[in-house]
Parts: sequence; structure tokens; C-alpha cells
Amino acid sequence: MADDDQDPTGPGRPPAGADGPEGVDGAVGADGAGRADGATSDVSVGDVAELAAELRRVLLVSSRILRSHTASEDVSASQYSVLAYLQRTGQSTPGALADFEHVTPPVMTRILGRLEEAGMVTRAAHPGDGRQVRVTLTDAGEQVVLRGRAERDEWLRSRIQEAGPEERDTLREAAELLRRTLIERRD
Repeated sequence: MADDDQDPTGPGRPPAGADGPEGVDGAVGADGAGRADGATSDVSVGDVAELAAELRRVLLVSSRILRSHTASEDVSASQYSVLAYLQRTGQSTPGALADFEHVTPPVMTRILGRLEEAGMVTRAAHPGDGRQVRVTLTDAGEQVVLRGRAERDEWLRSRIQEAGPEERDTLREAAELLRRTLIERRD
């Protein structure tokens, strides 16, 4: 190792700040805070960081794969996402859709223009406030969402069927754990 690659704290010493959230004695509580009783935890901060990084990678890649199975020649993945949102909510405003998709209002206006041109959504003035626009899914748009979900579900089913019974049980448990950990406890 080159001299400039060596840890300045010296061999055998932890890097500066290494006692971070686990405390000086290395004990970590379930919440990542140092434990006052000095008991050690089975999970180190490094293990949690590794797990978080691996979960992020797996979730991002699997999300991209699933999105690719809903996009088609008719709609892009972002257009499909808008259609699916409208299918769940019934109707929305362009501003709310832009917020949901994390895009600017002009980008959402272009997405909605293409979807309206394709006959998948309608835009109309809000009945109580003519300054607002309400976006609604058409029957054609709903059919695109239903076909996309069916295609995505079929792909996922085929992958799960390749797993053995024990692995499917583990996947079922993992799905519930992910729901509790990532979805139900959203900040």
C-alpha cells in the first residue's frame, strides 16, 4: 500500500470517528444508537450499511425491470406511471401529478398532452373552480394500465415459480418485512 493510502491513525487503530453511533464500546441498539447497558448487538453499523446498499441496488434494478414490463410502444414508463396513478385515485390535477412523479409542471404538461392526444386521459376545467384542471383516465387509458399490470404480474409470477417452496416462503416473509419496514413506516 502506498504511504498516502495508509490510515493516518496508524495500524490497528480505528479511523477517526469510528466509534460513531455504536458508542465507544461498540455496542449498538436496534435503533443504531449506542446502548447504555454495554450489551453488544448482533448487527454492526457496517452490516446495516452493507444491507442497505444491497437492498437499494436490488430494489432499484427490480423496479426498473418491472417498469420495463409496463412500458410499451403505446406509452413510456413515466406515462404508464401517470395512468396507473389516475387509475388508483380516479382523478387528479397536473400539479399533483407533477409532484407525485417528481417532475416539473411543464414536463407533466407534455406528458399529459401526449396521453390526451392518444385518448388515454381527458383534461377538463374543475366544476367548482374553472382555473383548475382535472385530469381523468379514459377507458382506453384504463385498459393500458390493466394490460401493463397483467404483463408485469405474469413476469413476476414466472420468476417466483422458478424458486423452490422454501425460497417462495422466504420471499413471502421478505415481502411482508419490506412492507412493514419501507412502506408502512414512510417518513
